[in-house]
Amino acid sequence: SSFENLAHEHIHHRELTDAPPTARDVAYRMTEALDGAILPASESDTVGRVVVITGLAMYDKRLPSAGDLLTALGLKEEVDGCVLLNEARVTERDFTQPNLGFCDEDNADEDEYDDYAYPDKSKVVATTEIMGSELTNHFELNFSEAIVCAPVLYGGRAADGNLVAVLSMRVWT
Repeated sequence: SSFENLAHEHIHHRELTDAPPTARDVAYRMTEALDGAILPASESDTVGRVVVITGLAMYDKRLPSAGDLLTALGLKEEVDGCVLLNEARVTERDFTQPNLGFCDEDNADEDEYDDYAYPDKSKVVATTEIMGSELTNHFELNFSEAIVCAPVLYGGRAADGNLVAVLSMRVWT
């Protein structure tokens, strides 16, 4: 893809303070634990942002659909001839594994990232511990290599059925 923005310009998201109380409380704890951590994003690094997504089959026991997540993020249907839904993947994750951060691969070697390459791992692990204990139906939204710069969501369902996730990004060239 080129430099075309993936998001609709007219979509404006609400503040976290407007989220339902149960999901908002989890999101606040995650935000405090994340504390501005720099997240590894393949060929770039980024600061994650905790978000709440409401209104998606709140008590559904399945993973959220890629289409629902793309809509919630305010993404366009097509960019540079690529249909984003065809490039999006929602995968099940397990955020209950000790010493593993949400942005680590489930089967990653603990020493894969050294302190220089991933200095905020302790913040990410602390956030992941909250996700593992307070969210269910853990998931990751990512995109195929056809989308060079893309958002990534790591999240799950709060007790009230709403989604709470860390919004990150990644760059693959």
